[in-house]
Amino acid sequence: MGMGPLENAAADVDAAASAVEAVPAKAGSYAVLQCGEDSEYVRKAYGGYFEVFRALLAEDGERWRVYRAVRGELPVDAEAAALDGFVISGSCSDAHGDEPWILALVDFIRRQHAAGKRILGVCFGHQILCRAMGGKTGRSKKGWDIGVSCIHPTSAAARLFAPLKLPVHMPIVEFHQDEVWELPPQAEVLARSDKTGVEMFRFGDRVMGVQGHPEYSKDILMSIADRLLRNNLILDCQVDNAKASFDVRQPDKDLWKKVCRGFLKGRLQSQQQQQQQQHKAQLVL
Repeated sequence: MGMGPLENAAADVDAAASAVEAVPAKAGSYAVLQCGEDSEYVRKAYGGYFEVFRALLAEDGERWRVYRAVRGELPVDAEAAALDGFVISGSCSDAHGDEPWILALVDFIRRQHAAGKRILGVCFGHQILCRAMGGKTGRSKKGWDIGVSCIHPTSAAARLFAPLKLPVHMPIVEFHQDEVWELPPQAEVLARSDKTGVEMFRFGDRVMGVQGHPEYSKDILMSIADRLLRNNLILDCQVDNAKASFDVRQPDKDLWKKVCRGFLKGRLQSQQQQQQQQHKAQLVL
């Protein structure tokens, strides 16, 4: 028995959502540009931040490698040309700083964007993408944001991630005191929160920044918080509040995997095109 228009539409959405998570026929090659050193805890518990990102983003058959950008390691032109995309990690450094490795990273981002590579930035990576594309970053006037916060997708995000049916509130782990002040020209806000005006943005179809940490777990965040507390960089109450935030809300790790993988690997754009073609076909019929 054939399906009516409404059933067809529902089936198209379900198929699109499944396709976002489908492994591409040709497995890609990706690199993490690590902008901070591994903490002792993360090294012992997870094997380093590279493995934390691989757990979030990698799929069977893909090739992943890490470059220690904080040490001045970046892919040479031939290596970069062989890669499909890059992930830029968080950092203890400021994205608005002028250390040589940061300036080199800004130049590298611009060249890879011009080459059509896909780039996903997280926390510091989100901010450095903003800077590289022509925006501004700096200290938040509201101070540290530590713990699980709810961010709110915009209508632009709802369209971009339509196959995923994003919820109105998306909890994510946050740990930052810097933020995006001014987006690059033509960039689009994808999410906001009560504390941060730009929680997510995209620049065209191949660059996206996420201020929070979709890769973090509670133990990773608390290990960093404890270290900063011992060095008198944050207060006891901030650590207590961060710990308590996990009792109030929990990030949906599977959803964040789909969001980050979908954008980094170009699935969302292909799904939008597919949906547009299906819509045109229905109009003709």
